[in-house]
Amino acid sequence: MRRRVALYLSLGLAAICVGQAFLLSSSQWDLKIWWAMGNAFRAGRSPYIVEGGLPFIYPPIAVPLLAPLSLLPFEAAIAAWMLLKLCALAGLVAIWRQFVEIRGTALEVLYFLFAFGSALTIDFVAGNPCTFEQLGLWLGLLALSRGRIFWFCAAVVATAQLKISPALMLGALLLVPKEPRWGAFAAASGAFLGLLGLQRLLAPEWFAQFITRSLMVDERGPDNPSLYGLIRDLAPDPRLSVLIWGAAVVLVAALSLRAARRGSGDVRVRVLLATVVYALIAPRFMDYSYELLLPAGLYFLRRPGLTVPVAAAIALPLPRGARLLTQAGRVLQNYYPLACALGLFALLLDEVGAPLTDTR
Repeated sequence: MRRRVALYLSLGLAAICVGQAFLLSSSQWDLKIWWAMGNAFRAGRSPYIVEGGLPFIYPPIAVPLLAPLSLLPFEAAIAAWMLLKLCALAGLVAIWRQFVEIRGTALEVLYFLFAFGSALTIDFVAGNPCTFEQLGLWLGLLALSRGRIFWFCAAVVATAQLKISPALMLGALLLVPKEPRWGAFAAASGAFLGLLGLQRLLAPEWFAQFITRSLMVDERGPDNPSLYGLIRDLAPDPRLSVLIWGAAVVLVAALSLRAARRGSGDVRVRVLLATVVYALIAPRFMDYSYELLLPAGLYFLRRPGLTVPVAAAIALPLPRGARLLTQAGRVLQNYYPLACALGLFALLLDEVGAPLTDTR
């Protein structure tokens, strides 16, 4: 009876969180930009010049994909967008079940709501297409875990055309298979660059505006709690920060490849490691992007002795008042999703080298 009541309460809380997308006037800020972009595009103006709000900083291919939302009144566009995102989330859960056990308990509902700084909740409230991006990446990772290299490459390359950074997930070709697939990695990287070049060829003016606006963005924690953002905060000199970040990327990649080659670990765990590696090396990894790591965190929640510390670290952020204590507290407050990712990285390095018992 207690478990049922807890589940109902957690589901009610989930409904409230999702309801924020409809009820709060300050929500759906990303969707407002795309809706305005669609109106500008249909009026014959540049989609990269919208009135008010944040700039539109997506490649030209995003314009025809997102512009149809502007055919609807904004309230109807929100409803349609949320329905599509809930369908995408259902697809994600179905895929995640192939990698980690999901029981639908109250604890899991709360975990999905609040893990990594409420990444999933922020995504729904912001109106960002992150859930669709995650679905594309996880479809590719599911294919890779089953040895379907072509479909993995196709999924990642297609997803990366919209947000660029997902192209880094092609590095999973060197980490997940028993032997690195350098040929596929080179071919897929070439395909990504070729399609990106095609966008530049077909829409040169838009592409130039996309590059210009992208270079103007300098987001850091808490909106962009990435490793590169943290390094930028700690080493303000741009050249020094790039050098340190490059060294960090090499170190993360080297440790991951060494661990993957050291043992014959379960392919599912190597996939989880690949997601964490991508989160660490991506120069721009927004707060909502951490929903990519939800399966990795949930995997360790299933481990005896790790449930309480992992849940406390991942699902419970540092209290707001604590950040006033020290500069380190402020940094942790802004970058604690990254701290969680680093913790998962350390756990997965130890885990990936050894065969796992099937716990599904």
